[in-house]
Order: sequence, then C-alpha cells, then structure tokens
Amino acid sequence: MFSSLGGLWHWITENATVFSGLTSVGMLLIWAIYLQLMLHNFRMQRRPQIIINRGKGRDINSVCLFSNMSQQSVFIDLVMARLRTSEEQWYCDVTDIVDEAGKAVDIDPPDNGTDVGLHDFTRQGPMKPGDYLEAGTFGNMIRQVGLAQGLKLNEHYDIADGEHQLVSVEISLIATFGAEKHPIGARRTFHMEKTDDGRILLAPETIHTEQFVTRRQRRTLRRWRHELGQL
Repeated sequence: MFSSLGGLWHWITENATVFSGLTSVGMLLIWAIYLQLMLHNFRMQRRPQIIINRGKGRDINSVCLFSNMSQQSVFIDLVMARLRTSEEQWYCDVTDIVDEAGKAVDIDPPDNGTDVGLHDFTRQGPMKPGDYLEAGTFGNMIRQVGLAQGLKLNEHYDIADGEHQLVSVEISLIATFGAEKHPIGARRTFHMEKTDDGRILLAPETIHTEQFVTRRQRRTLRRWRHELGQL
C-alpha cells in the first residue's frame, strides 16, 4: 500500500507542470465565463425595453399603454398608427391628439381653472424607468387615421365605402433612450376580432413588443419618418 502511494506521489511530482498548466487553463475559463456573464448583465441593464399593450379592457375602447421597462428614462418623440385590411393599409402620425373634427386639441387652460396636463393634447413626452403613459384609446387612434386619410368609418369601425374590413391596427413609436445619440423604436400589432354581440376585441399578434435598437433596425425608423414626410 505504501509503495503504491509512494508511486502515485512520485507520478504527481513528475507531472506537476502539467497539473499546474491545466489548473491555470481551468481558472482562465472560469474567469472568462464570469466576465461574459457580467458583460451580458451590463448590456441587459442598458438595453431599452418599451412595452406597447392594452389597458382598462381588451376591446377597441381599451387604452393603449406605453410602459418603460428600461433602466433609464426614455422620451417618446413620435407615435404612428397603421390600419390594415386584407388588401390595403393606411397610416398617419398620431403623436398629437385631435378632436372629432381632426383638429389639434386646444392647449389653453379651460375657464373652470382646471390644469391641462401634457398628455391631454400629445402622446409625446418623457417616461421614467418603470413608468407608463396612457396614449388614449385604440378607437380614437383608429379614427384619427381615418380622418387623416379620408376614410369613412361607421360606428362599428367598418370602412363605409370599402369592400374589405379592417383586420389589424399597428402602433409604432420612436423615442430617445437615456444619453444615446441614436433613436430607438418599438412596434406591436393588434388583430381586430368581432364578437357575436358586435364588440371588437384586440388580440396582440405577438407576445412581446418588437424593439428597434440596432443599426440595421434603425433603418426602419428612418423609413417610418420618410413615410410620414419628416425626412
């Protein structure tokens, strides 16, 4: 037994350099994985995340909510709504809120002395981390697109003179994130489904809101501005 242990110790001593090298490589791999995890967490904390969702209901009269789930503040700069049928689509800038006649809401305070908040007349503005913004109802934004594009929508949000019904509404936004010099964006599509009792339900096309943060994705943001005539 003692001779076996002695032989094992002799073998370990002779191969000490090999063991030392393997240990160094193992420690290097552990540190590399640790640094990679730290870098991933750092990037995740700095990555913008804006959620577009429904609130106060699930139908067309529900409120469109913008939620800032990022670690830094964001400033909503532009909001666009896009309507689609099976054959056509219409879109317009809905950043500013309009009345039933399609005119911008008056920002002057009313005579009764009540305060007029920023979001009473615009969907533009800052959001702190964890904050949210009520951007008005989906129905109002749909009618705003209709007014801008000359679409005649009846009380059921059908196109009066069209052969095809609206099938979806897409909400997109462009924002500034923290101290970043490049804009970011978000987009989510909601399908419009009619029930037997005449209600129009909104069903998100995807589970998550699509984010636009990379250089390639920012080309889409430029295309949105080009479509709206802002370039």
